[in-house]
Amino acid sequence: MGLFIGIGLFAVGIAFYFGYLFQGKKLYQMKSTQTSQIGELQEIAASVAKDIGAGSFNQITEVKGQATCATPLISELAKADCVYYSMNVSREYEETYWDTDTNGNRVQRTRRGSDTVAHNTRSVPFYIQGSTGKIRVNPEGASFVTEKVYSRFEPGEVQGGAIRIGGLSINLGGLTGGTNRRTIGYRYEEEIIPLQRNLYILGEAADASGELCMQKPAKKENKFIISVKSEEELIRSAQGSMTAFLVLSLITGIGGITLFFLSIFNIIKF
Repeated sequence: MGLFIGIGLFAVGIAFYFGYLFQGKKLYQMKSTQTSQIGELQEIAASVAKDIGAGSFNQITEVKGQATCATPLISELAKADCVYYSMNVSREYEETYWDTDTNGNRVQRTRRGSDTVAHNTRSVPFYIQGSTGKIRVNPEGASFVTEKVYSRFEPGEVQGGAIRIGGLSINLGGLTGGTNRRTIGYRYEEEIIPLQRNLYILGEAADASGELCMQKPAKKENKFIISVKSEEELIRSAQGSMTAFLVLSLITGIGGITLFFLSIFNIIKF
């Protein structure tokens, strides 16, 4: 048993290390990418189009400005104007199950869990308005750093087998069934990229669509981030995550190796 636990801990350590590398790549790209004025980007793209033809310009860059959209989305729960939202409804429950204790006796235990009742994500193309102009944003494939605008927990089971919030109706189907499970309540959450919010965007500026646009980079190693948080906040967050992942990687990795060898040489037994 100790042998397998050691191998498992070492595998977890490797996973934490990959998290450390991922955050490091994101941090490096944010720090090494220059923030562009939108007007300057448009001038460069126009110059490239004049020299070698339209649709030839592409550049990894950052832009900052306010989100604008003529036909914004309206989020499902908060009913907020936005260019992106992610809505989630989950049922939290308590269930009884049978387990075996350390003495080999069958005992009944209780545990809590949750399952997703409904989930929906939508986005719409929009513009970033800066001090020197505006640029179109195609949000497809982006990693969103959002603002939570709705969070509510309603205890108990719903009546009629369906949840209704405003114009939203969710059929629960067979989720309420099961003699061993008792519904504690339902949690409603929603996150958005609001309209008229100052955003930070890291991605690729390209004019292949006929209009200069911030979009998902062609190369997979380049990040595409749309964030309500500032660049400085994202950098601090990435630095903190790197530290946490590295510490956890060292603790679980070293612990796994130690337990592995202690088990091999029968120094410790489970």
